[in-house]
Formats: sequence, structure tokens, C-alpha cells
Amino acid sequence: MDYEFYKKKLEKNYSRDLKDIIAQAYLTDDLGPSMGAKQLGIPRQVFVYFVNHYELRDLKLEQIKKKTFV
Repeated sequence: MDYEFYKKKLEKNYSRDLKDIIAQAYLTDDLGPSMGAKQLGIPRQVFVYFVNHYELRDLKLEQIKKKTFV
């Protein structure tokens, strides 16, 4: 998979840093890998790769814990 291709494509389309784009879909919009990938027009595997690359899973878990204990 050519992750650099998708990185450049998304940053060009959204005029933002890829970490911000993925974080918004995954954390702010609360989309899972399938729906996040669909919204961004990329393969699910690429979305999961960038979530892991930017270590967003821990932030997602914190977000879930906060919702659970509120």
C-alpha cells in the first residue's frame, strides 16, 4: 500500500495536516475505521494505518472512558 500517496492526496484535498484530518474523523466525528475511510475516500487499511501511526487509539480509549464515566 502506498501510504505516502494517500497522505499527499488527503493533505491536498483538505489543505490540512494529515494527523488533523484523521483525528477529526476518528476522534471528533467519532467514526470507526470503515466509516472514516469511506468519508475520506481511502481504503480502510490506510485509515487504520494512520490511526496507528499517529497513536490515536489511546486518545480514543480515553474519550470512551470519559463518556462511560460521565
